[in-house]
Amino acid sequence: MVRLLARKAEDSFETLIEDVKVNERNAPKYTIEGREVNIWDERHAFYHSRFPSDYVKEKILECEKDNVDPFPDIVGKAEEKELVKNALLSSSPILFKGRKGYGKTTFSKSIAKLLPERMLAVRGCKINDDPTNPSCFSCKKKILEDKAVDLTWVSRIWVRVPGDPMLTSRQLVGGISIQKIREGFDLDHPEVFIPGRALKANRGVGYFDELGAIPSSLQTLLHELFEEHQVTTVEGDLVPFKINTVEVASTNPANYRGTSPIKEPLLDRMEEIEVRPPKSLEEEIEIGRRNMHVVKRFNQDPAIPRWHMEILARAVRYARDKEGCAIAKEIESEPSCRATIKSYDHIKSRALRSGRNVPLLADYGASYEIVKLAFLGRIEVGYEAGDSKNKIVDRLVEEAVKRTCRSIYEKIPKEDFEEFYNSAAKVAEDLDGDRYLPINGAAVGKLRAEDKVNLVIRNILGEGEADDELYLSAFEIALHSIAVCAPAYVSRKGSGYVLHGLAGNEA
Repeated sequence: MVRLLARKAEDSFETLIEDVKVNERNAPKYTIEGREVNIWDERHAFYHSRFPSDYVKEKILECEKDNVDPFPDIVGKAEEKELVKNALLSSSPILFKGRKGYGKTTFSKSIAKLLPERMLAVRGCKINDDPTNPSCFSCKKKILEDKAVDLTWVSRIWVRVPGDPMLTSRQLVGGISIQKIREGFDLDHPEVFIPGRALKANRGVGYFDELGAIPSSLQTLLHELFEEHQVTTVEGDLVPFKINTVEVASTNPANYRGTSPIKEPLLDRMEEIEVRPPKSLEEEIEIGRRNMHVVKRFNQDPAIPRWHMEILARAVRYARDKEGCAIAKEIESEPSCRATIKSYDHIKSRALRSGRNVPLLADYGASYEIVKLAFLGRIEVGYEAGDSKNKIVDRLVEEAVKRTCRSIYEKIPKEDFEEFYNSAAKVAEDLDGDRYLPINGAAVGKLRAEDKVNLVIRNILGEGEADDELYLSAFEIALHSIAVCAPAYVSRKGSGYVLHGLAGNEA
């Protein structure tokens, strides 16, 4: 029942449980920071009196018209994006289903970014109430009884409701404040009820993370929230808040470690969308790069050369590829994209500790310890596995190095191989009849003076200038690729390479 009221309510509690709406003609005076404002003027009208689902639909249709991706934070996943758009345009709650670390949470945050960056709300409201259609007792009372109502700007709303077997109805829905009662407030006073996380998502996105981990009794409360946008306590008391939320939830696949079943009636109220791993190496690399700490926190170029990104991303992807990689068959729980992200973070950190921005192969650790730091907690091996987790990671990285080095080796022109090799040997030092070239900054100046070395480095890097650190890294991967693909010529020794000479061999 909708009541258009500009006068004080005679029966406060009876009125406050009803739906209250006001318009420009019967609303109280609104102020922002003490100054009266007309919230219906052009500057303010967009930021109130709309449901979050309305904002989302408008933004999606605007992006469709302009041929723009509404979810630029999501790398790839074209099929998932199309399904999400359809579900949102029909105002349907969404359940993202997929293994850990494949972007379910990022997807929910991308949906929230379809909302305006800010909205007008009643100042002090615990659920950021709309000034023309409030939900909570306090705001209804203000709108109906006060001559002036103070407003504020609030940032777009995204609230995570964590799936936890110990979650209580008070945390989910809300409860009575004993402190307010002790202060003398009556039980039906607006200040006595403290809203829970589900209600605090009002006018935004409520993200129910790992929905299956929420106790069954509380899952039942969500039936009403997802369908009628209201909630009831576990004791059966109706919470007289009508909230407007875009509901998004996530879960891992059935039988996944730590996953509990979701009640079928609740599943029936959502549209299930499977979130899959990245389809290509390019997508894996881009997810890893853009989610690195230095990129997200400081918006810095991570300065990790392409070949290192390929090696680390390939190691992760091989661990998932049970059809194409024999090593993966020994892995029971596969690594997510977080393994790629953290591999990039760790290799970058190790380079910085060594006084460099650009990583070298030595930064992986003598036994790939830096890579294992990102892997060991993110994979589990089966009982039938012949190797330990440490050994399996060794094999994954070695296979990724071989594959990447083969592509680098192909960039060394055959007709220039001998001159490149001899040019590198000129810079090296004598070692028991061979030549030894340590990989450090001291050699860069001499290497840059060799035309054939520069030619090969350009083939690896492409066009553009390279600073000394990037140049050294490119030269190192060229030598390492020869060591992998033509070991008769080059072998790794410590942090450098032994050049054995060309006699009796051809590149």
